[in-house]
Amino acid sequence: MWNGFFDNTVLPEDLDVKIYKTFPRFLKGLQMEGVESPRILLFLPSGKLDPAKTRQLRLTQIDSPMYVITSECTEKDYLSFLSMGMNGIITPPFSKADVHGVLGDNHKMCVPFPRNNELIKEGQVRLDFLVPSKLSRILGVNRLVSFLAAEFGFPPEDWRVNLPMVIDEALSNAIEHGNKGNESLKVHVRIYISSRRIVINIEDQGEGFIPESVDDPTDQENIYKGSGRGIFLMKELMDSVSFKNGGRLLEIEKINSLAD
Repeated sequence: MWNGFFDNTVLPEDLDVKIYKTFPRFLKGLQMEGVESPRILLFLPSGKLDPAKTRQLRLTQIDSPMYVITSECTEKDYLSFLSMGMNGIITPPFSKADVHGVLGDNHKMCVPFPRNNELIKEGQVRLDFLVPSKLSRILGVNRLVSFLAAEFGFPPEDWRVNLPMVIDEALSNAIEHGNKGNESLKVHVRIYISSRRIVINIEDQGEGFIPESVDDPTDQENIYKGSGRGIFLMKELMDSVSFKNGGRLLEIEKINSLAD
């Protein structure tokens, strides 16, 4: 499979490609990668993926393009690869276009897609969808929110750091604490974004809770407690955080500091 991918293809001399054939080695390699010299990362899975482990990729902070080359890819595998943050999933037969698309200009650090002029002209986007109660799906939502925020001109610290951190906390809480990890329950996500602000609603199907009952993690007696830090983080990074519907619905808002 590997030789077939590179048939009749000349690699750029300055190209840096790293290859991984098992998920543990792939994850370990990502954790050791540096961000100063971006390289193309190619993952050739040789066994079944464990979706429960894919969320660990969210913590690697890797900007390098990541691609999967696989001879077989079920719908479940496809969704798992997307949730891992892969830039592309390539299956045989390979064409020159596939190879050059991955190993051409994509190895340079740049926005992976040009800004969509039609999107900007419309001035706003509204999205409404359901997410299964699986932690492996969080990264996919994070990538969507980050991409939209970058498209609408939010500062890098928001679309690269602040929004992903808050979405990670909010969805984790909804899945683990709200829906208790019950995969038959869903998390309802609604997104509104314009060049001025982004509003995200995250609603679980759990029993709810009383937000005021959560201990303040900054109080001396609560410093070593593990609860309440996620909500505190959201309030620190966002401009508005509110709970509705008995605590099942979280609404967060971030104002674009670069908006004219």
